This record gives sequence, C-alpha cells and structure tokens, in this order.
Amino acid sequence: MSIRRDPTMVKIRFLLAAATATAGLAILAPATAQASTTSACNPALVAPQGSLIGNFWRSKGGQKSVYGCPTTKEFGFSDKKGSWQRFRNGKIVWSPNLGNGTLVRAYFTRDRVFLAWSGLGRDWDYFNVLWDKNGTGNRQVRVARQTPWSGAFSLPVDVYDPGPEGEEYASCSAHGGCTTTFSFSVEGCDRGTFKSDCSPWSIRTSVTREN
Repeated sequence: MSIRRDPTMVKIRFLLAAATATAGLAILAPATAQASTTSACNPALVAPQGSLIGNFWRSKGGQKSVYGCPTTKEFGFSDKKGSWQRFRNGKIVWSPNLGNGTLVRAYFTRDRVFLAWSGLGRDWDYFNVLWDKNGTGNRQVRVARQTPWSGAFSLPVDVYDPGPEGEEYASCSAHGGCTTTFSFSVEGCDRGTFKSDCSPWSIRTSVTREN
C-alpha cells in the first residue's frame, strides 16, 4: 500500500528544518567572531572577560585592532589603583583617578604615535596633554574634546624634541639597538572666570619601539 505525501506538508517541514539550522548558526556566530579576535594571540596573555582593558581591546577588534596582540598580562600598580597592559603596537592603562571607566591608550602606527582617552567620570570643556619623547621633559598641549568624556592627540614619530644639550637623542643599548619612547598624561579642564578647574593628571602612559 503506497502512502501519498501531502506536498504542502513536506514543504512546511523543509522550511522549519532550514529555520532551525539558521538559528543554530546565529547562536554560534558571536562565539566564533569573538574567537577570531584572539585566535592568533597567546591565550595566557589575553585579559579575561570583565577586565576593562580586555573588553575594550576585544571591542576594537582584538588582534586585528591597532594595538595588535598583547605582549604582557594585565598588571596592577603597586602604589595606586589602576592597571596596564602592553600590546604589540602600544599600551592601554586603566586610570580610575579620572573615573572608574577611564582608559588611556597610546599606540604607534607607521609614522605617528597616538594617544586616546575615554570614559572619564564627568564632562570637561577641554583637555591638556603632557608628553615627552625619550625623557627630554614635558611639553603641554591643549586639546579640544571629541566628546565631553573623550579625546585624542597624535604626533609624528620623528617630531623634534631636543634634550638638555639642545640635541635630540634616542635610548641606545651597548649592542647598538636604539629605541624611541613617548610618555603621556592627560587631564580634563573646565573654563573658569579667572582660572580653569582641572582634574588630576591621568596615570602616565608610555610606549616604546625600536628605531
């Protein structure tokens, strides 16, 4: 005895099966995407979920971000609240003295060094940045805000910054290898009638690369 199958019911079952498979793929997709941001990095160095630094790094693309893979674990400071982590192209610092969510980042591209900050605990009219190159003394620059809680600043890597004798220098080892180091701090400021009201300076953030 042959059984006749209703073509409509067969089509409905097929569509239900396809929808179930698609939903399964959708559930797996976020985990797969997250894994792809860290798969080429040393898993022992990747900051865990819940870390402000780790979460920010993953949100920017992880290994594909401007920072690249981490080269150290995330470390706290021995003398203050906060933490830091180095990456192939830069460094991210958690500086809670400006707000519990404050992250200050410095990184190199091919010919520039960038500083960025966000998550300050309150809004500011503008920002001041202190920077130096190879420890030759601080230069202060006023920087317009991107938002009331964030900003950015950059310099050419070959910016001239004379040392105490009026000549620019780099840090070189006995083996002949030379490096260039930039250090940064940032503060938020409000315009006042007679003077500006400013926050404390952020935790110092420095990045180094070989010449």
